[in-house]
Amino acid sequence: MRSKTEIADRLKGAGIENYMFEAKIIAEYAGARDTEDMIQRRCRREPLQYILGEWEFYGDVYKLTEDCFIPRPETEFLTEYIIKNAPENGTVLDLCSGSGCVSLSAIRRRKDLTAVLIDISQGAVEISRKNAEHSGVADRAAFYRLDIIKEYEKILDAAVRADMIVSNPPYLTKAEVVRIKTEKTELAYEPEAAFFGGCDGLDFYRFIITNYSAAFGDNTATVFECGINQSGALVNMFENIGYSCEIIRDYAKIERVVIGRN
Repeated sequence: MRSKTEIADRLKGAGIENYMFEAKIIAEYAGARDTEDMIQRRCRREPLQYILGEWEFYGDVYKLTEDCFIPRPETEFLTEYIIKNAPENGTVLDLCSGSGCVSLSAIRRRKDLTAVLIDISQGAVEISRKNAEHSGVADRAAFYRLDIIKEYEKILDAAVRADMIVSNPPYLTKAEVVRIKTEKTELAYEPEAAFFGGCDGLDFYRFIITNYSAAFGDNTATVFECGINQSGALVNMFENIGYSCEIIRDYAKIERVVIGRN
């Protein structure tokens, strides 16, 4: 087994920014694994989260595969909002649910809540089911592999009710996706379907606001994560259907979460 110092030197040589932290993680996780294989994969810019097969989110550990977008710290603001604001005995409709981390961490802490998780990827749905079982909330969560745009009528039927809609949808623009593929950074390993949001990155927001937000009645809030400089566009979309908005800034003071309600 390689020492932490040896691993750090290899990662530093490959241009990994947080090489000391990642070397510590690899050394701790390696165990019976092939440390050299883990180092080589990371040096090729494969995300550490995929190499480990799991990652922490909101104090919980989630299983991950390349079918899932990697959980980010800023997304914890969605979970926090659900915990603090979902109505008692409510149902959360989680659109583009990925690993399930957003709603599963919330209902783990709010025993009165249930969740309906929707994702287009069968692999993501399978992982989110496993994560629900691991978190002990499988009896309060339902999972569907459906396209939230092409099959939204099925989703409305499956959800029956939604006291809160939450979504961290794909929101990168076409230009950003081209750059990712050209530069071959860590994001190039993540599923494109999980981050490409159309030419301007706003396709999913438009559809959800138009077709989901008003479908469940006046008491249902819609809670989005959005990208840098996208909050204004979301506010305009909500205002166009008569909704008022609340904005939450993330750890970097970026307007990261937009909540719309009638």
